[in-house]
Amino acid sequence: MTNNRLNIGIFTCHIDNDYTNEVCKGAEIAAKELDCNLIVFPGMFLNASFYDPVNQLYDYQYNSIFYYANAECLDALIVSVGAISSFLSEKNIMDFLSHFDNIPIITIEEKLPGYPCIKTDNTSGMHEAMEHLIIHHNCKRICFMAGKTNNADSNQRLNIYRDALSAHGIEYEERRIGHGDFSEYCRDEIGQLIDSNPDMDAIVFANDQMAIGGYSELKSRGIRVGETLPVIGFDDSPSAVNMDPPLTTVNINSCDLGYRAVYGAVRLAQTGSIKSQTLSSHFVRRMSCCCKLPTEKSLITGDSPLLDHSVDDILSILDQQLFGEISDSFFATRVTTEFNGIFGKILSVIKSPDDVEFSQCSIVDKIKILMDSDLMDFYSVQKTAYVFRELASIISSCPMSAEKRLQFNRLNANITNTISLFISNKLYSQMRSNKMMDWSSIYITRDTLTYGNDLNKTYMSTLNKLQSLNYNGVYLYTYDDDIRITDTGSWIVPNSLFLQAFYNSNNCQVLFGESRRIPSSEIFDNEYTYYDKRFTSVIVPIFTNEDHHGVFICNTDVSNFNSIYSTSLQLGAALKYMTLLKEQNITQEQLKMSLNEIHEKNELLNQLSTLDELTGIYNRRGFMEKVEYYINMPSNRGMKAFLLFADMDSLKVVNDKFGHKDGDYALKNIASILSQSFGPHDVIGRIGGDEFVCFAFIDSSDYINQVQARIKELSADLNATCGKPYFIEMSVGVTEFICNGNQKIEDLLSQADTALYSNKRYKRISILK
Repeated sequence: MTNNRLNIGIFTCHIDNDYTNEVCKGAEIAAKELDCNLIVFPGMFLNASFYDPVNQLYDYQYNSIFYYANAECLDALIVSVGAISSFLSEKNIMDFLSHFDNIPIITIEEKLPGYPCIKTDNTSGMHEAMEHLIIHHNCKRICFMAGKTNNADSNQRLNIYRDALSAHGIEYEERRIGHGDFSEYCRDEIGQLIDSNPDMDAIVFANDQMAIGGYSELKSRGIRVGETLPVIGFDDSPSAVNMDPPLTTVNINSCDLGYRAVYGAVRLAQTGSIKSQTLSSHFVRRMSCCCKLPTEKSLITGDSPLLDHSVDDILSILDQQLFGEISDSFFATRVTTEFNGIFGKILSVIKSPDDVEFSQCSIVDKIKILMDSDLMDFYSVQKTAYVFRELASIISSCPMSAEKRLQFNRLNANITNTISLFISNKLYSQMRSNKMMDWSSIYITRDTLTYGNDLNKTYMSTLNKLQSLNYNGVYLYTYDDDIRITDTGSWIVPNSLFLQAFYNSNNCQVLFGESRRIPSSEIFDNEYTYYDKRFTSVIVPIFTNEDHHGVFICNTDVSNFNSIYSTSLQLGAALKYMTLLKEQNITQEQLKMSLNEIHEKNELLNQLSTLDELTGIYNRRGFMEKVEYYINMPSNRGMKAFLLFADMDSLKVVNDKFGHKDGDYALKNIASILSQSFGPHDVIGRIGGDEFVCFAFIDSSDYINQVQARIKELSADLNATCGKPYFIEMSVGVTEFICNGNQKIEDLLSQADTALYSNKRYKRISILK
């Protein structure tokens, strides 16, 4: 227990994956309801690198974090067997779980001997999907895009496909089966399946992610999903309803699995036993299977019009049609209650006399409140939009007076606009947030390069950047002893780690000496941790390729999981650089016996640390050291100087369309143009991917204009003669100042950066010629 609350751990895989995110979301909701702590251990597929050594070469490194789970830090453990062990036999899985026998364990997705389990019966939903294609759409030549041949989930769904064909006397043909990797990046395999089956009349994907790739491949061939070819997915991931057309799929209660697993884990910790549960899967009919939006006829079997029924009866019918797939979910009652409050208001007015107007404002206001509520944590805004789309189709198909129809159409337009605007604003906010997170994450590595051997500055800067990523608490551990993997694939974690730096709501600190040493069994709860309320924590390894550096523990909500992997990779790069610096210092000490060798080594290291490898001009560290030296020299006080901040236009477009080789060519030419535009004693540097800064003293009143004119002239000459199908150009910003010995280079850079971005609006709309 931590802070007098139970600690529930969960072993899962790929936290940026839609399915895992939904499971964790449900687990967090339950943990909040039960006021217990949730600790997420996101590894990767166990033994995946053996089966896919190219794409998962270093993924095995993530699995080291499983072995930090122990009875001292966890009261119960949830293991997502289907997510982490798809490539293992039952014996191998049992051997893996034996490492954690001292912790009460509950499994999800797959039942194992001796462990209680919460799983979903995939058979019913998948079978109903196949029946729908065969019976309602008369499909007989159905293709199936499965996962890897050794994946248990894939094989189970493939067997359901075979059984459904057999039940209808349809011959199973091997050529109608393709194998992908459960990701959207398997278009080549999907293309091969299409090429082998020009006569196919439907295609089923073993998960929604592969269906995303399928949409792209089919579209590129002029095949219209939902019009000329039925397509069905599996999982009902959050992306399914956003696809065009919305994806017909199978809902497997991902969020419910996590929710019920936490309730089960708490009960297991408290009582020592629980019963296994099996949830139902549900076929979710949308538009990709060539079905249309529902109408009155599809809801009513008799002759009585829908609107002749009472409002309560209509709501009951709508619940079955619109929310049938979540009918047994933990959030079903709340969802239907909230939506029925709005539906009932609409229906009451539709069924009232013509002179009763729609109270549009109150209805729209209720929808806004609904979309702003925490209900959207488990029933998304996108699903909400689709539900109102279905409702509009149903009501519009009902007979009503022209006046009522006009009133409803106006209301529906208002609802559609309201939801669209909400989604647009949400996406814009998310884009801004993602941009800030990307920059904050990248700056971790940048500042490590800037501060070099000053560990206190480096770690404090890192903590500041991590705080801007909305983590409630962060703990950075590094290894004193090596962590190693055994021949059986399990990991031996060190007895203790160094807590190098941390922050929480109570403290922010960089540690030194033996005070940093924390037993590995106490990394979640020790003298430096602080929890004034329940928390959700994630632990991920910090590594670069085969080198392990430590672990990163952050306290955050599931909504922030998308930034964790990129942050850990940046931390890996930063710690790798710090390790190299440490090794550099050791090397220098060893070379003191030979003055010539020391000189040569120092020259080489200085060049590597101050010059940009690609362009040959100063890098960030070299530029800042040189400029700080110039502006702080006593003899330069009172001299006028300026900084020119240059940003290459659309580097990402060049990289994406023409490759990184062209991007490097463009960057080198930008550096050349700047070097030619300035004098031999001026300082030119590349301080970021596409960012350059130049420093010069002003020796004439027209010098700045001359430099900018020279940049434009050289850029024009280059674009006229280089033969590239794109323009190589830059946006610039200038700030002038007088050297007084007190300037901070960061403040001057910020001023020049502001000027640059005000000039960005004049850049070319497209760099393509």
